[in-house]
Amino acid sequence: MCADRAATILARFNSAHNDLVWKLRDCAFDSAPSSRGDGWSAAQIGTHVAMTNDFVAAVLTGKTPMAQPAPDGFQESFNPSVLPAKAQAPAVLQPPAVVGIDAAIERLRASAQNVSKAIAGLTPERGSQYCVSMPFGTLSLFELADFTAAHVSRHAAQVQRTVARA
Repeated sequence: MCADRAATILARFNSAHNDLVWKLRDCAFDSAPSSRGDGWSAAQIGTHVAMTNDFVAAVLTGKTPMAQPAPDGFQESFNPSVLPAKAQAPAVLQPPAVVGIDAAIERLRASAQNVSKAIAGLTPERGSQYCVSMPFGTLSLFELADFTAAHVSRHAAQVQRTVARA
């Protein structure tokens, strides 16, 4: 079941990633922050997602040693559809003030490869028996991978709204 779980999460991640890349390709003009000061440009959104993907891949593989054995009595309960409507990204995951759309797409593609390998490499033991503490709760590594797929989808929708306002 756990191997199927990783494959299911990976399929969701890949689908969300492809959707985001297609949306970014449709807005090749959008590389500067909004002149209205109401948010990131599409290129900045893509760069933020790439930065987050790389961070999550490092946590999933253990390169960034944040994961700890699950506490006694831990029960998975993460629901990606219940994330806060708007969250402030930590400073380390904030994109640069100006980034080109081509650079954002390239960085996003490279980060997606990293995250895909990390998700595919999750063993049942590591995926369900190791956890990370996030601002919105404690997640198993499988849940963190699922969060990442939801994060990409959420930002694909944000790109679509950003382009519609332009």
